[in-house]
Amino acid sequence: MGSTEIGAANPVVTISAAYGAGGGFVGRRVAEQLGVGFLDRAITAAVAEELEERPQDVEAYEDDLGSGVGYFLSHFATVSGAWGGVVPTEGDWYHDERSYKAHVADVLEKRAEQGAVILGRGAQVVLRDRRGALHVRLDGPVERRVAQAVEIAGLEQTEARRAQHRTDAARHRYFQRLYHGDVADPRHYHLVIDATSVPLTTCVDVIVSVVRGRGELRSLGDLVAADEI
Repeated sequence: MGSTEIGAANPVVTISAAYGAGGGFVGRRVAEQLGVGFLDRAITAAVAEELEERPQDVEAYEDDLGSGVGYFLSHFATVSGAWGGVVPTEGDWYHDERSYKAHVADVLEKRAEQGAVILGRGAQVVLRDRRGALHVRLDGPVERRVAQAVEIAGLEQTEARRAQHRTDAARHRYFQRLYHGDVADPRHYHLVIDATSVPLTTCVDVIVSVVRGRGELRSLGDLVAADEI
């Protein structure tokens, strides 16, 4: 893994966001201010390229990981036919979970070398040992997140509630299935923000300030006296 420091030329920020917490809005604007790329759905295309699969097949597989149904894993064989000897036809998904996870990690590591703001995909775990990476969680009470989705996206209340339930459940299942933990566990993050109480533009400012501030801080002793610790 690289040694990119927060605040250096290639900052790395991972953002995990609950539904209605503005992950896409915040992520894009943090990336703009830091002058690095923003990765969200583009990750799917990059993984598909590495796997030599169609992006729509990889996207369907990712949806399956969050659905809990396990359709691909139970109905398609690996290249060796290890699951029942079923021979995949052209266009069928034939990679297993381990292969997918390894390629996601490879894509995230490569993008991190260039500096990036990465939304989702368990990046906070994949890059947890990357020196200098900042891991952020955007969350908030369910009712306030639903209300925020209604206000920002112009959704009907019932539509937003359905989307919240479906999206949050899918993200939790995806993370639990691949990384065996709770995506909302604060131990995965350096910074957890209630994005329903803190304005989204302020969330952007806070994250950017932390990135730049940590890059400038040489030692705790520069700011804190021994008797203040």
